[in-house]
Amino acid sequence: MSWTRDPKRPRYFISIAAELAAVHPRTLRIYDEEGLVCPHRRNNLRLYSEADIERVRIIRFLTRRQGVNLAGVKVILQLEALGKIRVYDLFDEADVERYVHGDAEPEPKLEPVAESVPEPSSR
Repeated sequence: MSWTRDPKRPRYFISIAAELAAVHPRTLRIYDEEGLVCPHRRNNLRLYSEADIERVRIIRFLTRRQGVNLAGVKVILQLEALGKIRVYDLFDEADVERYVHGDAEPEPKLEPVAESVPEPSSR
């Protein structure tokens, strides 16, 4: 019997999915809240499939590389679902492939910024 992986089978918790997609877990939550990604839910936990992770990478490509806002991403993905367009046809296919298959740079980790407060002058 040949066993193949079902790319739509939910298998990754949010922390693992975020690492695989090279985004912060909060980014995945935002995409879920905006309706861009719909992970499976089990006992109030989000479970992501490989197809979900690929979709997150496409969203990331559109927002970071092409400068599309989330509303624009939503429209593009809706048009793609209707078969009207393909993201791969809109942009350089090799560029999209690099992002979708994880060859792009990871999302930078945010470091806390310490405000510099000037020392009071003594007179």
